[in-house]
Amino acid sequence: MRAAHLEKVELEVRDWEKQSAKTAETELRSRAAQIANQLATSHAGKISASPTRWGREAAQAVVDALKSKFKGPIFLVSATNGSVALVASVPKEMTSTFQANRLIQEIAPIVGGKGGGRPQNAQGAGKDASKIAEALAKARELLS
Repeated sequence: MRAAHLEKVELEVRDWEKQSAKTAETELRSRAAQIANQLATSHAGKISASPTRWGREAAQAVVDALKSKFKGPIFLVSATNGSVALVASVPKEMTSTFQANRLIQEIAPIVGGKGGGRPQNAQGAGKDASKIAEALAKARELLS
């Protein structure tokens, strides 16, 4: 009897955790879309910005939302709890000029980190949030 009750409670907890994760994901995507709209209207040509104090997942969500609104290279930096997240995206037709993985590999060491990926999409991380302005300046230089 007790084992059946514990199993039922366990299932309820798992269901609640799944629902909470879905709600959090929906909120993240919604906020990312808002930030993407702001960035798309305020930047022309190329985006290199530090729009939030979120982690890597949130920065990636903003980049994903931006891809449909913006047809240029995108480089975002986000810092939270002393950790720096870097996300780069380059449209396929522009990879002969810019490569996301190379952007990340050149910029991540500035914030004390590393990263990599593919020519179209790449991610990195670092530990020195005090160097974000320098990292953004380097991104703007590389994208110009």
